[in-house]
Amino acid sequence: MPSKYRRIAVTADPELGEALARVRAATGTREADATLLRRLAVEGAEAELKAGRSRRRAAEALLDAMGGDQFDLNLAAIDRLNAPPES
Repeated sequence: MPSKYRRIAVTADPELGEALARVRAATGTREADATLLRRLAVEGAEAELKAGRSRRRAAEALLDAMGGDQFDLNLAAIDRLNAPPES
């Protein structure tokens, strides 16, 4: 079908075919490959951006806690916990 938008060629290798098959089996979707791939790309991009924002917030919260009095880090105790057991 003609489109005013640029097309992107994607190689339908076995790995992509298996991924699409897994999605179809899990969701029951009957979308055409191109439609399903487009939807997964758009939803996947949003999920990746959301995950990145969550990681950034978590890192900022950790740094804030480490910079304040909320975080008591006992490196010696951590080293003892991570030390190999004595024979």
